[in-house]
Amino acid sequence: MASRIIIFALIAGVVYLNYTTPKVEDHKVFLLEEMQIGFTPSEEQQEKIWKKTDYSNFFVCSFIKDTEKSTLISYGFLKKVKLANDQWLAAARAKILQQSNNLSLIHN
Repeated sequence: MASRIIIFALIAGVVYLNYTTPKVEDHKVFLLEEMQIGFTPSEEQQEKIWKKTDYSNFFVCSFIKDTEKSTLISYGFLKKVKLANDQWLAAARAKILQQSNNLSLIHN
């Protein structure tokens, strides 16, 4: 009887962890908020950023990594996403701001 309770508790724990694993959208929203650029990047700018990332879901946790450098960008578990790579974030922020400045110069 005790072994069945333990097995049930383990299964319930894994199901709960799987249910609370952050999705790719959660990672993207978190990273865009962390960039603190003061505006929402256009879909084209976001597409350029996310094209070079890879989302991995391991049932109890999830990760986004940079496909060019194979470095971890963010990780998540229990509905929380944490930043793992400040350098990637700074480079992505600089690239978006540079693209925005180039667009504003073209329009002026």
